[in-house]
Amino acid sequence: MNITIRPADPQTDYEHAAEIISTFERDAVSADTLREWDRIAEAGSLRRRMVAVEGEQIVGYSLVSHNIWDKNGLYIAWVVVDPARRGQGIGARLWQEAQDFAQAHGAQLLSAEVLDNDPVSLGFAEKRGYVTEHHMFESVIDLKTFDPTPFEGVLEAVKADGIRFFSLADAGDTREARHKLWEVNYTTALEDPSSTGSFPDAEALNHIFNTNSWFRPDGQILAADGENYVGLSAVGYYKDSNSAYNLMTGVMQAYRGRKIALALKLLSIRAAQNWGVDTIRTNNDSQNAPMLAINRKLGYVPQPGIFRMTRTL
Repeated sequence: MNITIRPADPQTDYEHAAEIISTFERDAVSADTLREWDRIAEAGSLRRRMVAVEGEQIVGYSLVSHNIWDKNGLYIAWVVVDPARRGQGIGARLWQEAQDFAQAHGAQLLSAEVLDNDPVSLGFAEKRGYVTEHHMFESVIDLKTFDPTPFEGVLEAVKADGIRFFSLADAGDTREARHKLWEVNYTTALEDPSSTGSFPDAEALNHIFNTNSWFRPDGQILAADGENYVGLSAVGYYKDSNSAYNLMTGVMQAYRGRKIALALKLLSIRAAQNWGVDTIRTNNDSQNAPMLAINRKLGYVPQPGIFRMTRTL
């Protein structure tokens, strides 16, 4: 077996790399998806894609990444191998090369994600010193069968308590509105049990909004008390799978316990229905009991989840 590890060529390698990646992703990844990820990377961020090649055939892929807003020393090192070629040492070579590269660039902590129903990959990671930090539960609602009837009156009751709801589009998608949205997103994301301790600053989040195809202003659902933004539910639209993803739902601490999060989740579902998508998905940390309870109440159906793992260098 003569395996060569080299940089991935976006023009000639991404089609085959995407096919391998898709064997381990919930939704299929295309070459265009990889090119978009390259295009939207903010200046100063690192994205390094490598492929393992035997002859002319791509049999493995790795990614090392570090966003400019990540904590110093935190890098993602991700490896995937053609299922037909697993157990032949290809992943070990890709992983070692990725780790060496990350460490040479200042990495002190490597982060990776493993499907919780993939014991082979879990064992591979644990053998190399990775430990599980978080267990993320994925869940999904079939919007064609979702019944909102049990939640009639929830939105009205929260509004009667002095909270108003609107989207970023309703607010004019202005720079001021985006900054106020960021303040809520930043605060609540860092309080989430799954937080890595890093979150994009306002300019970086604005860049994400401007460059990611999933972003829609009418999918950024906000709750306010007067002029103060106190909660949000962010929903992205994914054209290739005609699906929506609830990226984040959070409420400022002083306003919790008033069913604002439930109201925001209902509005996020309504936004997805207005787009005509088939499903809406989300992920929640196993330690986030309040949000998991809301999702169960709404009828989110559990799916295989993800172990978020780290290795200290």
